[in-house]
Amino acid sequence: MKFIDEATITVRSGKGGNGCVAFRRERFIPKGGPSGGDGGKGGDLVLRGSSQLLTLYDFRLKRLYEAKGGQQGMGRDKYGRAADDTIIDLPLGTLVFEVNKEDGTEKLIADLTTEGKEIIICKGGDGGRGNIHFKSATNQAPRQAEEGFPGEEKRIRLQLKIIADVGLLGLPNAGKSTFISKISAAKPKIAAYPFTTLVPNLGVVDDDFGNKLVIADIPGLIEGASEGLGLGHRFLKHVERTRFLVHILSAEDLNIEDPLDGFNMLDEELRIFDEEMAAKTQLRVINKIDLLSEEDLASIKAKTDEAGQKIYFISALHNDGVKELLKDMWDRFKAMNQEEEDEQNEQQDSDA
Repeated sequence: MKFIDEATITVRSGKGGNGCVAFRRERFIPKGGPSGGDGGKGGDLVLRGSSQLLTLYDFRLKRLYEAKGGQQGMGRDKYGRAADDTIIDLPLGTLVFEVNKEDGTEKLIADLTTEGKEIIICKGGDGGRGNIHFKSATNQAPRQAEEGFPGEEKRIRLQLKIIADVGLLGLPNAGKSTFISKISAAKPKIAAYPFTTLVPNLGVVDDDFGNKLVIADIPGLIEGASEGLGLGHRFLKHVERTRFLVHILSAEDLNIEDPLDGFNMLDEELRIFDEEMAAKTQLRVINKIDLLSEEDLASIKAKTDEAGQKIYFISALHNDGVKELLKDMWDRFKAMNQEEEDEQNEQQDSDA
């Protein structure tokens, strides 16, 4: 299925059912009186977050979503049945913007980041009242009832920002796809030319205790990505929802005299795009060390040690150094979980 991360659709809730005009006509009740029931409520239009979806592809194919209307009221004081709500599942990480039909401006109205979280985006219309509500001392046989109230209609833009624990960051052909294929069941396209990965790939790694580490392989970025060059803004936004980054630099792109220089370009692109994104924790990796001579590799390690930088040296293709890197990714993941848990406990204690 094609990866789509933006779509604009129209959503409409159900109309309320009309109230009924009816009268009792039992044989032994000469003054039967009104008996028209109310119409049923129209169905709500509900958006729900789901981890089973990874793309907005379906919303490019279908642009209008409608809930059903309520049932009309009936005689003998019978009320119409309320319509069932219509639920639309969206991938986790979907931002929902309401589009103003007059001037095209947008307002963020929902952010679906939790499994099963539901947002009523359009409320169904109330049912109209039947003529049983209009009887009075001066009007014993009312022949009036209300029409059902219309539902709501909105034009909304959906924008998906992938939620993952780890974002793999790097230049085109840095070996990110090979790395994610070695540590997870993900099967990204792999080839020896730039921009092999044109859409984000997700991989999931499980440990022995049932924990899951979700890793997003972000398509290769180039200098000027923050200004829209290469794959540009389209995929930089997917880095925003990751908890920390693994920045992979290929030995082919390495400056042996200044091995850390290769990381600086993408760091600057992140900073220009979003300061908070640039401040995310990074694990820095030099990949494809099988292409380096022993002398060059030793020289690079000496320079990074001298600079006091922790660098992981791996060959994803041959699985060299991958196990150590994955272990430290798990350690970082668990440390972040513990930090968040401690912060929540402190907040609860202060609120108590």
